[in-house]
Amino acid sequence: MSSVDERADEIGMRAAEWVARLGGSPLSEAEKHALHAWLEADPDHRAAFDEAGSTWRELSLLRHDPGPLRDVLPARRKARVGRRAAGIGAVLLLAVLAASLARFHYGDLWLLAAADYRTAPGELRTVTLADGSSVELGPSSAIAVDFTDGERRVKFLAGEVFFAAAPRSEKEPRPFVVEAAGGTTTALGTQFVIEEAGEGADVLAVEHQIEVALQQDGEEQGVVLSPGQEVRYTPGIGMGRVRMRDVGTATAWRRGMLVFSDASLRHVVETLNRYRRGRIVILDDALARRRVSGVFATNDLGDAIETITSELGIGSRSIYPLITVLY
Repeated sequence: MSSVDERADEIGMRAAEWVARLGGSPLSEAEKHALHAWLEADPDHRAAFDEAGSTWRELSLLRHDPGPLRDVLPARRKARVGRRAAGIGAVLLLAVLAASLARFHYGDLWLLAAADYRTAPGELRTVTLADGSSVELGPSSAIAVDFTDGERRVKFLAGEVFFAAAPRSEKEPRPFVVEAAGGTTTALGTQFVIEEAGEGADVLAVEHQIEVALQQDGEEQGVVLSPGQEVRYTPGIGMGRVRMRDVGTATAWRRGMLVFSDASLRHVVETLNRYRRGRIVILDDALARRRVSGVFATNDLGDAIETITSELGIGSRSIYPLITVLY
C-alpha cells in the first residue's frame, strides 16, 4: 500500500471515529476543541468527515424508510426493506460500528490473550512447531499449542489453518490432534485444513487420512476422511454428511486467491472479513443465504464488494474503512 493510500485510510478511520463519537454522549469541551482542531488542520479531514457523516445519515434513513434509496433498490427487495427497516435500531448500528472500531484497532482481545500464534487481517504466516510439524495460518487466524508427553495437541481458535503434521514414528509416537469447536481431528496421515464455520468447523483431508470426532448427546460421532473429503460439525447439531471438495480450490488462499462456487453470501462475507480490517455486515438472513460465485485475488479485494453487489442486484453503504452494510 502506498503512503498516499495509508494516509487516506488513516484520515477515513479518524473521520469515522468522530462520527461514531458524535452519535453517543455529548462531547466534552476538550473533545469539541479536538474535533475542531482536527477538521481545521487539513481540507481532507473535513471532506472525510462530511462523507462519513453523510453515509451514517443515509444508514439512519434506511432504518426508518428507504426514502432516497428506494429508487435504487431492486423492485423485489423494496417491500422487504420497508417491512424490516423499522426493526433496525440506531443502537444496533452504533454497536456494530463500535465493535468494528475496537476490532480495527486491537483485533480480538480474547485471541490476543489465548493464542500462541495468530495473524492479522490479510496476513499469512507459516510456523514450525517443536515436533517439526508445519502450520500455515490464513488471515485472522489463531492457534494455541499444548504439547504433552501423551499427545501433540493444537487448539484451533479462529480463521483457517493448513496443517502438515509430522508423522508418528519411533522417535515421535505421540498422536497429532487438533481441537476445534468442541471436536477433534487426529492426523492418521499428514495434511489437512480446518476452517471456522459459524459455531462449528469444516475439516478437509488433503493428504492421507484424518479422523474427525465430536461428542454429541453423550455419544461420540466420528468419521475417517480421505483426501478430497470434507465434513462440517457443529456442537448441538452434530456431524454433517461427508462431501467431496476440490482441494486446489479449497486451498487457493495459500496461493493468494479466493474461489467461491455457489457459496452462501454469509460464507463469502465471513471469509472476506478475515482479509479486511473493516467489517462487512449483512442486513438480513434472507440476503445472507443468497448464492455467490467468483474468483478474487487476495492482494486486491477492492472490487469484491462491487462485484458481489452487482451480481446479486443488491446495495451497499460504507463508512470507510470501518464498516460496509449490504442490503
